[in-house]
Amino acid sequence: MNLFDRLLHRRLCNEQPADGGAAPASSEPAAPAADAPAPDADPAKPQGDKPHPGTEGDKPQEDKPADGDKSADKSEDEEQKQEGAPEKYEFTAGEGVELDAEALKDFEPVARELNLTNEQAQKLVDAYPKILAGVQQRQAEAWQKQTEGWAETVKADKEIGGDKLTANLSAAQRALDQFGTPELKEYLNATGLGNHPDLVKTFVKIGKAMSEDGMVDGSNQGQRSAAEVLYG
Repeated sequence: MNLFDRLLHRRLCNEQPADGGAAPASSEPAAPAADAPAPDADPAKPQGDKPHPGTEGDKPQEDKPADGDKSADKSEDEEQKQEGAPEKYEFTAGEGVELDAEALKDFEPVARELNLTNEQAQKLVDAYPKILAGVQQRQAEAWQKQTEGWAETVKADKEIGGDKLTANLSAAQRALDQFGTPELKEYLNATGLGNHPDLVKTFVKIGKAMSEDGMVDGSNQGQRSAAEVLYG
């Protein structure tokens, strides 16, 4: 084989692939095989072990509290459980205030039912005298207004009031002086019940009866007694 034949034979061998297909041109690089491993890939490691995007391996883990946080939460819960009604309430009286033992007996079960701490219950005990004083003041003002209203009613009464008021009150005073005790007079004045229209009318009738019939004494036999004037 001469040199020309040898060169031609070598060229034919380079252009013809072993499977009979067309050989790539000498200027074009051969395409890499489809299933050839990447340059950096480890041939010994299976490709299926590599995690894919969006799988569980890429999912971020949720934040979990540290052990110190759990201890802090637990201690706070225990502290909250310890707050509330004590085994026994201990109350102290404020300056110039005397605690009402009977009122405290009624108050303690309510405070325990509400699970009040000793400090919270003490605040209510301290506020009680002020509240009670306010209630009593309003009651006194309302009663004063009531007795003043009774007096106005007596003055305007058609039977004993008006122009006849002075004479009728004089008759009522005579009856009170005759049959009433000093304690009764003081009570009627202090409470304002002496202004009650029905009570005034009653004493007016007694006073008039005393003036008309007189009273029983050693020289007046057959006249009406005090009991007869009062009760008929």
